[in-house]
Amino acid sequence: MFFYLSICAILLISCNNNSSSEQAGTEADSLALQNMSMSYGSIVYVEMDSLTENYLMTQDLMSELETKMNRYETDLSNRQRTFQASVSDLQNRANRGLETQRTLQQMGERLAQEEQNLMQLAERYRMEIAEEQMVMQRQIIQAVMDFLEEYNKDKGYKYILANAFGSNILFADPSLNITAEVLEGLNDKYRAENP
Repeated sequence: MFFYLSICAILLISCNNNSSSEQAGTEADSLALQNMSMSYGSIVYVEMDSLTENYLMTQDLMSELETKMNRYETDLSNRQRTFQASVSDLQNRANRGLETQRTLQQMGERLAQEEQNLMQLAERYRMEIAEEQMVMQRQIIQAVMDFLEEYNKDKGYKYILANAFGSNILFADPSLNITAEVLEGLNDKYRAENP
């Protein structure tokens, strides 16, 4: 009987200790979940496509770039028309027999060089536009990052993610979307710096 009572006492003490440690474990788990929730709650995102499309800086830079592209296209079109007129003139002269073979050959070589120059000019313009687009994108991203650094001093977010079509974010809770607020702040700052 003494043996039986000893075993019951040991089991009872053991159960009480497990209950206390389980309760402590549950409280620790709950605290960990709360901390995790708070840190996950500190993650927000901006829709980069919408942000950059509606950012005044983007619109101004795109307008400048389009003006330059139009100027390059006009220049190339004018040069190509002039070149085509020269080619037609050469063909007419050759068909009518108005020039010697040697003169026609020299004119053809000169036109071939002009065509080469036109192709090089078109390539140079294409490369300039591509480089300016890259620089423009970097300027916009840098302006957004600089703004978010200032903006986040008051907000205290742990992460501000960029969501865009094809990005690694496949789903984001719309309540974490701060695009409108960030866009308003960016545009206000841009207006102040560029009256």
